[in-house]
Amino acid sequence: MSIQDDLSGLKSKLENIEGEFDSKLKEVENKEAQFKKIEQQIEELISKKDSVVKLNIGGRVYQTRISTLLSIKDTLFAKIVSNSLENNEPLTELFFDRSFDHFDVIIDFLRTKQFNPCGMSKSDIDELKEEVEYYGINEINDILAEIQKEVEFVGFESSGKYSTAGTHKVEDLKDRSLMKGICVQSPYYITIELNFEHEFDSIDIGGYNGNTGLWYPGNGSNATILTSKNKSDWTEVGKIPSNFSSSIQNISLKRTTAKYIKFQHNSYLGIGFLQVNRIGDKK
Repeated sequence: MSIQDDLSGLKSKLENIEGEFDSKLKEVENKEAQFKKIEQQIEELISKKDSVVKLNIGGRVYQTRISTLLSIKDTLFAKIVSNSLENNEPLTELFFDRSFDHFDVIIDFLRTKQFNPCGMSKSDIDELKEEVEYYGINEINDILAEIQKEVEFVGFESSGKYSTAGTHKVEDLKDRSLMKGICVQSPYYITIELNFEHEFDSIDIGGYNGNTGLWYPGNGSNATILTSKNKSDWTEVGKIPSNFSSSIQNISLKRTTAKYIKFQHNSYLGIGFLQVNRIGDKK
């Protein structure tokens, strides 16, 4: 084969590549034009007639406007509306064979972009995550992931405060100085409410050391540790060790999922520091 034949063959290949490139470029340009047309149709639809659409979610019917379904891009709802416009199909009612248990949260988020997860159990959160993943609403998933990162103390109940010992503020249990905290007398219990149901298998805990003339730092040694999801049904998961006193210690517990953790004793009880260690957290 001569050099001329080689060059001829190379030229032919280049022409084929150029033709394929032009074809792909036109295909991309056509797609872009198509997307722009759909976006224009959506804008016209919303501006001229923001019609109401029925959503049948597992047998329960919701009504909302097209603008609500399009309020977040790339969701399943937005894709369905865009596809209907592209194919000139009427859009009056959509059926989804899904549970409606948490759909109120989803539709309200599309309307307001706000979401309040207070009071939700771990099972509720897990179910909601499954639904928002199906509908493609990543914003709710991001919120759920963020709030589950940290264990926070949102409240507490206890027997009466012992004299002036401690500050009797739940937020002070995060202070590692052991100079603040909660100290109680009869009937000797402290119940801490967590922000959500968390799964954990250990705690870090230290006694109150703020006023050793008034309070013995080891008050609380051998106290029973219980957990609950509902503050009614309690499970014993461990005990505060007998050497509990003036240093922060790590205590292994039975693996548990709970929203409440209770310390119950038959004598004086005080906590200067508390940290709940979730499963999977670095210790």
